Amino acid sequence: MNTPWAKIRAEWLKGGITQAQLAEKYHLSVKTIQNRAYKEGWKKQKGKIAEKTEEKTRERIVRARVNHLERLIAANESILIGLEKMAEKIAEDPEKYLLDKSGSLRSTESITKAIQTATDTQRELYKIPNIEQKFAAKKWREQLKLEKAKTKEAEGGDQQVMLVIHEPPEEGAEA
Repeated sequence: MNTPWAKIRAEWLKGGITQAQLAEKYHLSVKTIQNRAYKEGWKKQKGKIAEKTEEKTRERIVRARVNHLERLIAANESILIGLEKMAEKIAEDPEKYLLDKSGSLRSTESITKAIQTATDTQRELYKIPNIEQKFAAKKWREQLKLEKAKTKEAEGGDQQVMLVIHEPPEEGAEA
């Protein structure tokens, strides 16, 4: 009987199957497969494959992050250029852009949205937390302190613990 060793080795290197399962599938003893694997260095080959796979995965992740950052930078530049042009037009003739025909203040929704988009893009680009993220981080730190204090108290300390939770500032207020 001719044993298909190349096929067996390829299946094992691919992963998802044990040597015992291969032995059963090809009607061989586990020891026979183990001896062949040792003699041909299957384990080293599998390690090299795993290293190459990890390297390729890291490269793909880095490329994806670089592409994401490039898109953010391009979007950020485009938004800032648009805002700069809008600001120049408003500075040249504020009444034309800020007042409607009746002299009432025109809706500045588009300007507000553009500024918000620029702000969000810069936050993401430069990893700047927004007010909700800052509040969540502060709350987490306070809860962690409380848990540490409770643990210390449970271990025999006679400490009084006071939890202070800060409410987020009103919308639009400075942090």
